[in-house]
Amino acid sequence: MLCERCNEREATIHYTELVNGVRSEHHICSECASKLMPAEYGSMFGADMPFAKFLTGLFAAGRADAGTADDPMAHIVCPKCGMNFEEFTRVGKFGCAECYNVFGPLIDDNIRKIHGSNIHTGKKYAEAPMADTADETGDDGINTEEEIDLLQAKLKEAVELENYEDAAMLRDRIRELRNGN
Repeated sequence: MLCERCNEREATIHYTELVNGVRSEHHICSECASKLMPAEYGSMFGADMPFAKFLTGLFAAGRADAGTADDPMAHIVCPKCGMNFEEFTRVGKFGCAECYNVFGPLIDDNIRKIHGSNIHTGKKYAEAPMADTADETGDDGINTEEEIDLLQAKLKEAVELENYEDAAMLRDRIRELRNGN
């Protein structure tokens, strides 16, 4: 499917917009999205906008002591940038890459609730460093459960795109991993 904005490149981003009860689907390429998103959606991630408020409510939900001096999470601080958990939930963004290692265990359940998984299945920057650690799967830096989760997400996407050959290969690989091969 071609990008609906430039009609030149393959659409890689698909989203549904709901305005005044009218639903419209959009399909755009990465390049057009990078031009479109900061202008139309970038302000959504500012500290004074709904997304940051949404995060604050999400991470404080069910914690009566959230934001108080008795809040045990208030004392968790990133050693690299100095951001604390309360500041993270207020701002809605990490201060540095180390913040994910510090706050990750605290937000994993919420990320799973929002996205269905806490494993990134999208594009990665070319210059992103590879994982240093290897575990039971060998030298790729992810364990079997994470690989199965990743493959299941790719399988779901392949089925939605009606790419049944890839879906069959992914299904078979998931079976191999579950059977210990």
